[in-house]
Amino acid sequence: METKRTKILFLIGCLLFTLIKSDIFCQPVNVSGYSFLNMSADTVEYYGYSREQFKLFVKKFSQMIRLGNNQINILHIGDSHLQADLYTGQVRKNFQSFTDGLTGARGMITPFLKGCPDSYKVTFSPSWASENIISSKDKENLGLWGTTVYTRTNGSTVNISVNNKNSVKYDFNRLRIYHSPLGQGDNIILSDLETAYQKVYNSKYGYTEFVLADYITDVTVTVKKTSSDTFYIYGFYFTTDDPGVVYNVTGTNGASAMSYLGADKLFSHIESIKPDMVILSLGTNDTYEPGGENTFENNLSALVNKIKSATNNVPVLLITPLECYYHRKRINPRQDKTIEIIKNTAKNTGCLYLDMYKVFGGKGSSDKLLHNSLMQTDRIHLTSKGYQMEGDLLYNALWDAIEKNF
Repeated sequence: METKRTKILFLIGCLLFTLIKSDIFCQPVNVSGYSFLNMSADTVEYYGYSREQFKLFVKKFSQMIRLGNNQINILHIGDSHLQADLYTGQVRKNFQSFTDGLTGARGMITPFLKGCPDSYKVTFSPSWASENIISSKDKENLGLWGTTVYTRTNGSTVNISVNNKNSVKYDFNRLRIYHSPLGQGDNIILSDLETAYQKVYNSKYGYTEFVLADYITDVTVTVKKTSSDTFYIYGFYFTTDDPGVVYNVTGTNGASAMSYLGADKLFSHIESIKPDMVILSLGTNDTYEPGGENTFENNLSALVNKIKSATNNVPVLLITPLECYYHRKRINPRQDKTIEIIKNTAKNTGCLYLDMYKVFGGKGSSDKLLHNSLMQTDRIHLTSKGYQMEGDLLYNALWDAIEKNF
């Protein structure tokens, strides 16, 4: 009797899974109306053991869909194309709204003093300064977020709202603050909070985690200081126990593979958030000036290998940059070499690869993007509309890969 019941439950489960699968994989976003797009190129390629690694990612993804008890953690690292979170925000929105009940969590929020994305709001008071992986000569207090804020003033506060102009609304019941060691007599607290919380310090990864009794949408962090030590905050991580995709983004204006390699806490931070996949969108700044192409491949390979080591070999996806102009005068003469380097690195380090340069039409595509109001007049950055389209194209490529490996 028990065996028969088990078989019936198994068959029901298989039927439900088939229905879910057929519904889930009708998810690509419609991207049409632009004849210059090469839609057939919007496909992930695999090198080395990357397909086997990606299948493990897909296995966990399928468990999230079937059982509703997993968070899929994706980490996307890049430059100014990611800092505003327009491109990546579109990917996040698509992943977090493809089906009810799988919203996930907000994940990483960077403590920008200036240039904060519209998708969240951070307010500092009174005495804070900042440095980042481009501006700082000393990489000692820099990590995954690329930007670090610091203060020596007692009572300095940071207010963070995870919802600003989000179509997907977030709340959270756990907050990590990654920070430097506290000086004697120093403390960090959550101010003006109506719910109770517990506080635990993780010495291995250097963060304090606050576990809240209720879900909230904004929080004020207060730094209590009696020491003269400088207190650094490297970044914030907002999470929940809710299933779904957590799409983490870090992007710094002017960033390159070399600048991330110089951040001394980068790989410890990556290890701590336990990504299931890492995406790298670099290359624009690495080869913008003459001579950059001579070091880019070594820097990108080193970054990939260290990420794989910090994550126990999760799949890493390398994405090529779009065509851009050199000082607004002509197409960057090192553009073709940039694409070649990224593809060679994918082959040599066993990565997934997406040629977004080809998807957008390849050589001469920047003129077409500008004509269609998809690129800004600097011929480097896209408009909001353009970044939204790029986000939809990346999302479609990932969904196609997930379906093919399901």
